Amino acid sequence: MFVIIYLNMILKFTQKSNRRMACAQGAAGLALLALAGLASAQPQPLPLAVSRVAPTAELRRGDETLELLSRVPLRPDDRVVSGPQGRVALQLYGGGALRLGGDSSLRLHSIEPPGPGNGGVAKLVLERGALRLDARGRSSQLPQDYRLNAGRLRLRVFGGEAWAEVTARGENVCLLSGAVEIVTDTGAERLDEPGRCLLFGAGGRLPVQGDGGEALARKLLRTAFADDMNARALAEQTPPPAAEVLPPADSPPPAPATGPAPATAAAGPRWTLVLASFPDPATAENAVRSWLNLGETPQVRRSDTPSGVRFRVTVGEYPDLPQARAGLAELRGRQLNAAEAWVMPVKD
Repeated sequence: MFVIIYLNMILKFTQKSNRRMACAQGAAGLALLALAGLASAQPQPLPLAVSRVAPTAELRRGDETLELLSRVPLRPDDRVVSGPQGRVALQLYGGGALRLGGDSSLRLHSIEPPGPGNGGVAKLVLERGALRLDARGRSSQLPQDYRLNAGRLRLRVFGGEAWAEVTARGENVCLLSGAVEIVTDTGAERLDEPGRCLLFGAGGRLPVQGDGGEALARKLLRTAFADDMNARALAEQTPPPAAEVLPPADSPPPAPATGPAPATAAAGPRWTLVLASFPDPATAENAVRSWLNLGETPQVRRSDTPSGVRFRVTVGEYPDLPQARAGLAELRGRQLNAAEAWVMPVKD
């Protein structure tokens, strides 16, 4: 009898122990699930996303035009388009930085995830305007690898920093740190001395040295945000570029003289300063409003060029070329955004 009672006691104790163990195992499993949920809830770095926007700028996705907001991830074939005073900053996998300047268009071709020795590969197309590329990575992050098509140029910036620009007059590439590899129609180039720039006009590489006639600090201002006081102060301390460093690519060359000049010239202004050139009138009118806010009084002139109709934002009228060049130098001295301005004859 006592043996039976003793065995029942042992059986009940064993059952209670098993239930306690099952409860403990269940609680441990729930804790692990909770930890896994917390880990998955942590924000993961996006492949290529907008980190900051200064108006005006927009995202063009197919036939749609979307508002450009921070943390918006880009997809292949997306275009980021900025207005005359717009700026856009982007990050690749939370690391490398890109800064798009005003009146610029950048298209994403494709992205490759981080691999051995790199923090991600971004293939981009700079269709127009200015872009600053910083591929140096941050703290423990691996350097990024940028492959950029800029006009006729093919660039690779890996672990370095560079600045590129595409305008109607050609392409400009400057090295800030590291090195940049450049492939042109005629061969390969390489910049490995910080501060050096290469300029390419309609006829190919131009014979210029150093920064190409315009201080690098002034170029960088075209991709800096308005509150970047260091960039602005540095640009203001540098002299303005010489007049007409590069001729506009969409203007035909002056016709050679075929005879003596007429005894009397036509009365009225013959020269003006071009602040910007656009393929459509609406964009030109938007640029006029931006320049009005800066204290200038521009107007839009239609020009028929070999590359099509252009709508040019112009300011000032001068009776001869020397006075127009003097006016250009004065304009560049008072307006940092006028570094790309040039002199144009006014056709009757």
